[in-house]
Amino acid sequence: MTLEMVKRNKRLEGVFNRVAANFDSVGPKYFTYFGKKLVEYAKVNEGATLLDVACGKGSSLFPAIHSVGKNGQVIGIDFSQEMVKETQSLICEQDLCNAKLIQMDAGKLDFLDNSFDNVICGLSTSFFPNSLRAIDEMYRVLKGGGRLGLSTWKKREKKGVINKVYTKLFLQNEHRNLSNIAYRPDFGSVDGIEKILKNVGLKNIEIFVEEKTFYYKDEEEWWQEQWTNATRGLFEHIESIGTEALNKFKEEAFIEIMKYKDERGIRFDAEVLFSFGHK
Repeated sequence: MTLEMVKRNKRLEGVFNRVAANFDSVGPKYFTYFGKKLVEYAKVNEGATLLDVACGKGSSLFPAIHSVGKNGQVIGIDFSQEMVKETQSLICEQDLCNAKLIQMDAGKLDFLDNSFDNVICGLSTSFFPNSLRAIDEMYRVLKGGGRLGLSTWKKREKKGVINKVYTKLFLQNEHRNLSNIAYRPDFGSVDGIEKILKNVGLKNIEIFVEEKTFYYKDEEEWWQEQWTNATRGLFEHIESIGTEALNKFKEEAFIEIMKYKDERGIRFDAEVLFSFGHK
C-alpha cells in the first residue's frame, strides 16, 4: 500500500469516526432501507454464518441477524473504530447473542478460507482503496456454494448537487488531465459489476436494479444529513479554506437543490444495484 493510500485511509477513517454517532439518523434513512433490501435479495437461510463487510451502523447487519436466527451467526466488520463501538452498543442494547463486531480492513480479512455461508457488503465499495482486492477477500472467506451479495450506487448520468457545486466553485478553472485520474473499477453499471463478479470466480450471477424516491423535509435537513455521512470530509476540507468558503458552498448548494423541491420536500431519486453470485 502506498503512502498516499495510507494517508487517504487515515483521513477517511477519521471522517467515519466523527459521523458514527449520528450516521443514518437524520433525513429519510435510505441506508436503512437499502440495507434491508440487500438482506432480502441475499436469501439468507436460518442458521447461516454471515459476514457483513463495512457494516457501518448496521443497516444490513440487523436484518441479517434476524434472518439467521438464534442458531446462526453474524459478524460485522468496519475499519472505523467508532462505528464498531456504536454498533456493538446497539447489539448489546438489544441483547443479541448471535452477532459481534470487529474492527478490520476489508482488504485483509482476518478469517480462514471458506468460513461463511453468506458475505454481504452494502454501499461501501467506493470507500475501499483497492475494491477488487476486497472482493477477492470476500470470495476467499466464502464457503463453496455460498452466496456473495453487494449493493452499489448506480452510475449517474448527471452530476449530483455536491459534485456540481464543488466543481463550479473550486474546479471550473482547472484543466484536469483525465489520463492521470486513478482507475476505479466499475461497480456502477450492470455490465461493469457482472464482469467484476465473473472475474473473481462467482457463478449464477444475478443483478437487480432498484429505484426509489426519498424526501427531505427541507434544505436544512438535507444539509444536516450530509454532515452525518462521508460528505462531511468534503465539508471539512472546504471549511479549512475558510468559514466564508463553506457558507458560499452552502448558499450555492441550496440554490441548486431547489431544482429537486416539490410539495413533498427535497426529492432524492436513488438507484441501487444489488448483485449476487455463488462460489
